[in-house]
Amino acid sequence: MTLVELLTVMALLGIVMTAVIVLYISGVRTQTNLTSKFNAQTMVHVGLDRMRTDVHLACGETAQSPTSVTLSLPASATATTCDGTNLVTWCTSGSGTRYGLYRIPSAAATCTNGEKLGDYLTSGSIFTFTGPNSPAGSYSLARIHLDLTANATPTNSKLNYRVVDDVSFGNSARS
Repeated sequence: MTLVELLTVMALLGIVMTAVIVLYISGVRTQTNLTSKFNAQTMVHVGLDRMRTDVHLACGETAQSPTSVTLSLPASATATTCDGTNLVTWCTSGSGTRYGLYRIPSAAATCTNGEKLGDYLTSGSIFTFTGPNSPAGSYSLARIHLDLTANATPTNSKLNYRVVDDVSFGNSARS
């Protein structure tokens, strides 16, 4: 073997290994992005499912804003009326393009002290409350309109995952 042959083989091996390393790093980045996206979507669905349960059981809301809603739930599983002592607050907290969705089993606690049931939300303003019989004559139940957009990579708006839902208060009175 000559020195020229050895250098040629090493150069070719270096080119092949560089290509393999580039492909490997690209695959790791793609896997990381897909995992983040999947986790964000899963958390949105888990949070929405839990919120649906609370809203369906609730007699109504006691306070609302675009970033939080406080629900009045029956005092026990067998009770059908609310006495105002069993409150649950759903809220968003964060800044910029990353907000979390929290469930707080008491109206007195702060938002981030609650159970985190959603992450990577791009906006904190997700709640819109609509009272019963709106529009007039519809005899509809009170409901909460939810507009959630999750994105684990907020710099790329093509990866936005949006869920829009209206959830009715099962125990609210029709007017």
